[in-house]
Amino acid sequence: MNRSARWWLLSDLHLGVGDEDPRRPGKVLPDFLRREVLQASGPQQHIVFVGDTFELAGLTEDESLARLDSILARHPEIQDALEGCAARGVQLHFVCGNHDVELARPSVAARLSSLLSPVEPAQVRVHPWFLHVPRVLLAEHGHQHHALHRIPELLRTAVSGTDELDLPPLAAWHARPSNSRLSRAGAVARAFLASERAERRVRELAYGELLEAEALRLELGGAAVRDLARLSRFRTMSVLPRTATRMVLAAAGRSIASEEAPAAAGQVARTLETHGSAVAWYVSGHTHRALEATLEGGATRYVNTGTWCSDVRGRGPDQSDRRTFPYAVVDVGLDGATGGGLQYWRPDAG
Repeated sequence: MNRSARWWLLSDLHLGVGDEDPRRPGKVLPDFLRREVLQASGPQQHIVFVGDTFELAGLTEDESLARLDSILARHPEIQDALEGCAARGVQLHFVCGNHDVELARPSVAARLSSLLSPVEPAQVRVHPWFLHVPRVLLAEHGHQHHALHRIPELLRTAVSGTDELDLPPLAAWHARPSNSRLSRAGAVARAFLASERAERRVRELAYGELLEAEALRLELGGAAVRDLARLSRFRTMSVLPRTATRMVLAAAGRSIASEEAPAAAGQVARTLETHGSAVAWYVSGHTHRALEATLEGGATRYVNTGTWCSDVRGRGPDQSDRRTFPYAVVDVGLDGATGGGLQYWRPDAG
């Protein structure tokens, strides 16, 4: 980059049409935006929501538009604060997660822009897959590296949403909570087969054209984007035991714990480096475990931005103190040098 900038990154607010979450992310976020982002001065500022900002998945186009309208109407203070940020020149970025993949629809992305920045819609950008800032950072939600949530034909959501896509295995399980376990297991089995078929389709020419178009948007070489897309694949034989383990733990009210940077983070960093596109920071969310670490074999720092909802799964301070909210800051100097990392914010801080 040729000028200084500050990037604020947070994820997994899971804002819906209701406000039942005891942690009240919809009430906390506006205060954070006003007191931290709008009070900051100096470099160009960017806010990045690294996926699962909204509960917005598996809907038709009309349903997606109506749900987005309802969510922001339910949280007017968020809309006002984000609109204030955009009006002040703060660039707003929304990276799609598995819970808000419908944001990638052109009509839904346009609606979000018109609601948050009616005067200058370009102040709001939606990223179907990931956000890339050359030499500085790459931010993606992370569900593409989690086979149970992986959407093989992810870039098709920017064309037709999820109208023509099948649910990932875990989404198929949760989509039928009132059904019998046998019925839900059948839905998961069908989702397995659908994911296998989708993985074959992404190797065809039509999807390759979508990857080439995405490479231009991301300012990355086509070979680098293709290699990044190949890092994760759905493989039934390796996913089956993980699915069974996940379902057993879920029935017992437990989750799989991990306090280390995922292997995929290192693979992403090495792939970018191989193609001469190394970044200083790789940021993701999805796991609800806030974490910062140096990736083995390189200089890239990894940050997971955790969650602002009540489903905290890490062992950081936000687990013991639910009035503590994780986010990341990446500062870029005039010389291109970067600094920052994982931070925590308290609403009652001075």
